[in-house]
Amino acid sequence: MTIRRSWSLVAIAAASLLAGTPSQAQSVLRVAPETLSRILDPHFTTSFTTRDLGYLIYDTLFAVDDKFEPKPQMVESYTVSPDKLTYTFVLRPGLKWHDGQPVTAADCVASIRRWASRDSMGQMLTRFLDSLEATDAGTFKLVLKEPYGMVLDSLAKVGAPVPFMMPERIAKTPGSEQVKEIVGSGPYKFRADLHEPGVKIVLEKFADYKPRGEPPNWASGAKIAKLDRVEMLGMPDAQTQVSALLRGEVDYLERVPADLLPLLDAKSDAKAEVVSKFGFQAIMRMNHLQPPFDNIKVRQAVAHAIDRSMYAAVVAGDPSFATDCAAIFGCGMPYDSKNGIPSRNVAAAKAMLKEAGVDMSKPLVMLHVANAPGIAALGNVTRQLLVDLGFKVEMQAMDFQTFATRRLNTKSVSEGGWNLAHTTNSVPDQGNPLSNPFLVAVGHPASAWGWPNDPRTEELRLTFAKAPDEAARKAVAAEIQARAYEQVLYLPLAQFTTPSAWRDNLQGVLKSPVMLLYNIDKK
Repeated sequence: MTIRRSWSLVAIAAASLLAGTPSQAQSVLRVAPETLSRILDPHFTTSFTTRDLGYLIYDTLFAVDDKFEPKPQMVESYTVSPDKLTYTFVLRPGLKWHDGQPVTAADCVASIRRWASRDSMGQMLTRFLDSLEATDAGTFKLVLKEPYGMVLDSLAKVGAPVPFMMPERIAKTPGSEQVKEIVGSGPYKFRADLHEPGVKIVLEKFADYKPRGEPPNWASGAKIAKLDRVEMLGMPDAQTQVSALLRGEVDYLERVPADLLPLLDAKSDAKAEVVSKFGFQAIMRMNHLQPPFDNIKVRQAVAHAIDRSMYAAVVAGDPSFATDCAAIFGCGMPYDSKNGIPSRNVAAAKAMLKEAGVDMSKPLVMLHVANAPGIAALGNVTRQLLVDLGFKVEMQAMDFQTFATRRLNTKSVSEGGWNLAHTTNSVPDQGNPLSNPFLVAVGHPASAWGWPNDPRTEELRLTFAKAPDEAARKAVAAEIQARAYEQVLYLPLAQFTTPSAWRDNLQGVLKSPVMLLYNIDKK
């Protein structure tokens, strides 16, 4: 939907201050993501910036369309044996890496293995895998121990970590280490000589990229580089980003807080629009390794005290962009369910805390991402909730890049650890029991930060993976949601959309649950 433009005195004042747009090369797309990741390895992190960068630099074997159907991307053709155990994939001819070498099946085998070591859906695929090997330069074969109906869905996964393909020599880097070279086969190539970590990432059109013939649809179809260069720029806050957009210093903003939308008037030469109809899920994650949230009664008490309407009111800056959705797999998604959602009961929550014998004298350490407005707003609501329950709270403010490292600390609070934190993730990423990273419940180190450990959840996830049809999968997904709430693996707080914004002279901006920056041209 297009955001209604309204003019205000504030906008007029801002426009007068921003007069004097500098000239800009028409072959360059300058983009300000919400935060600019310093990690460039797309298998190593769930950072949105790294994922979106990956869609420009790398390609995938398959990709989903807007009906969640996997479509071939680097794959020319594939066959599945009658017993559904053997998948044979043939690559498109003429694919090249950015270093000029041909893409081979061995490259893809190594890339799948590396991605699968880092991703929840990839780890499940590995549990079914009997063998994975190249049979010639352009063909590889995947053999299962038993039928698994989500092989293509796994290889087409749209959210981070995405199963991007890399040259074999790079993909052999252990998943526990970051790759040292950024070489893909996508429409743009990384310019290492122009990279300024945390400040600027520069990409250049790859002349030898051959897009598919189908029209782009989400991450599937043609990836056409219509501009010579893409630059991702790090900017300290949303106000600075919007000011730069109005001045013509940047062309595209990943997210615009609702309170800044009035600046994008018809006279501003820019517009705002929601490009992902499913949007994002706001998330609270408690640390299952550290007191007091190693106690299930304490986690359940917090779950019963949650007022989701408070989070929906603030997460997007405007309640009209959010809903108090409690569905683990997202509202409006295939596995949307109301199963197991606890009712709000603050009195019961306080009684649970008393029964658990919680030491309220020790402050809870909350990791607070101050430079991402939506995540910061979640923390402010939670702080008040916890104080009302009788806790003391120490909010430790940091930028997102610091948070991405700090949240991996498994030590005690006195040694730099933490008790709870917030983040957001795209709803399609959360949309099924295998892709949702916050449902992996095998403890440390394989679970995502927060490290829950619940064998029953893992049994149910495996049952989902083996389900014979969609009806069976839906039934298991509802059971998984109930179990996730019982154990409080994590808490969905709201579902929201956030407008992106771009200059009026841009054409071809794609609707997608991720920020896809190919296919864009300038008038």
